[in-house]
Amino acid sequence: MSDLNGGALMAKTLATLGVKHVFALHGGHLDAFLVAAPEEGLELIDTRHEATCGHAADGYARATGGKVGVAVITAGPGFTNGLTPMASAYLDAIPTLFFAGAPPLRETETNPLQGGFDQVAMAAPACKWAHRITNVERIPDLIEKAIRVATTGRPGPVFLEVPIDIMFAPSPPIMLPVSSDIGVTGLKRAAPSPSVSEEILTILSMAKRPAIVAGGGTILSPSSEPLRKFIEASGVPVLTNSRAHGVVPHDHPLYCGGVDAMGIAAMSGQAPDVVMLAGARQGLFTGGRSGAVIPANAKLIQIDTDAGELGRLRPADVPLVADCAATFELLADGAQGYSWTDKSEWVSALKTARSAVNALFEEAPAQSKSSAIHPYHAAKAVAEALHPETILSCDGGEAIAWASMHLKSSGPGRFMTNGYLGCLGVGPGLAIGAAIAHPGTPVAVITGDGAVGFNIQEFDTMVRHRLPILTIVMNNSGWGMSKQGQDIVYGPNRRSVVALNDTNYDQVAAGFGAAGERIDRVEDIAPAIERAQTSGVPSCLNIITDPEIGHPVTQSMVGDVNAENEIAIPYYENIPVN
Repeated sequence: MSDLNGGALMAKTLATLGVKHVFALHGGHLDAFLVAAPEEGLELIDTRHEATCGHAADGYARATGGKVGVAVITAGPGFTNGLTPMASAYLDAIPTLFFAGAPPLRETETNPLQGGFDQVAMAAPACKWAHRITNVERIPDLIEKAIRVATTGRPGPVFLEVPIDIMFAPSPPIMLPVSSDIGVTGLKRAAPSPSVSEEILTILSMAKRPAIVAGGGTILSPSSEPLRKFIEASGVPVLTNSRAHGVVPHDHPLYCGGVDAMGIAAMSGQAPDVVMLAGARQGLFTGGRSGAVIPANAKLIQIDTDAGELGRLRPADVPLVADCAATFELLADGAQGYSWTDKSEWVSALKTARSAVNALFEEAPAQSKSSAIHPYHAAKAVAEALHPETILSCDGGEAIAWASMHLKSSGPGRFMTNGYLGCLGVGPGLAIGAAIAHPGTPVAVITGDGAVGFNIQEFDTMVRHRLPILTIVMNNSGWGMSKQGQDIVYGPNRRSVVALNDTNYDQVAAGFGAAGERIDRVEDIAPAIERAQTSGVPSCLNIITDPEIGHPVTQSMVGDVNAENEIAIPYYENIPVN
């Protein structure tokens, strides 16, 4: 290994540690690595923007159930473009490893090209760990540490800066040589003690309306099999936040849909009396502080690998720092010794709530007077036509809301959204990562016309790498959630910077070499999807939807505009006025 330079040593280390795919965008700082990577058996997937590169690493990690996703980007603007996917992976706890180049160490404070600021300091708040490699012989052990940090405890992104003089420098004898056994696969997963397990089982068995809310922690554990065994032994129903769709099959009799169904059931007097959060954090996706989803008087059991998440918005009656899979294995075994009452009425109430919002639009005309398709019926037709094994990457605001009413995840890690950061433009990257992780499996991006504009150049990436990803644009000629929110708060005729042109996104895709179709009749959606998913090439369907029909989720995110002594604001709690 002493004949290697830093970039080649970096490639050899990643290959030794089991990495097979690296998402990248060229920069001269990286050439020593980029040239060496194929020689070490690493497949390079180069994107057209560093943000997509990072989101692809994120999507790869999600789709593989927690294998580290690796992104390699250049210095300066390449790095700053990569900050957004770092922050997104940090907030969603996705194990990713970001490398960035940098000017030579010896040229610090000389105003060099793409230098003059501290990349490590800038990355640190958005990563679990950020470090600058200053000696070429330290490359192997620092990469090994980075992967261990990214994948253990609460997963998340890590960042390594490799200055160009380290990247190109010859390697002396190295410190701490690595092996394929990185030391994390054999780790014992934290499980509850027998007494805590008994406490949880006692609480759940005595509850009238218990519910399990599964989050991303059940995907990365992974927990599908032990969770299924436990709910079948106990009869306790499961709901999922957007990170965990697919952890239980959508047609399982005890699966009751998204977590919002619990809030809707509560509105009709059927509130849960015990809620178990399993790898799901208290916050936006579990109703925030409102108590609308998790009632204040309900007992709360919370399982998380990060003690800092326990009791974030309200105290947990049973706070448990543990691995979700290990916990459900114990609970499934212990459930046999408890008496479980029939929960069919409670399960039925949740499933009724799950379909309540759909009932608001089911009878609406599929075709509007504006020669556009009602977004509810457009999303329904899309969901019914997609191949059942399709991996879904959802991107946007209202586009996701309409699609989520109908889409079904084909398995754990196969339903991806823009998460806590609320970042638009993640769709292509997540889909590219999933397509690389699961070659031969259909992948689709469901996006709005606002979101698709952020990284529309990635049709080129899909074409070059022969990734037959289907992109479906719900085109309502505007920023749907934004304009509906302005209407709710300010009334009609007060919209500002929320309009877009009716762009032919299908033709844009065709310009990059993909297939494309424009669709303005609901009956044309299914055959177009079948053509796209059997074509073997990247495709874009530009579906024209009614721009004036808003989703109820926007109203719920604005709050009560008529509340006295409060100011309604989008997305957050109203501001009290004394």
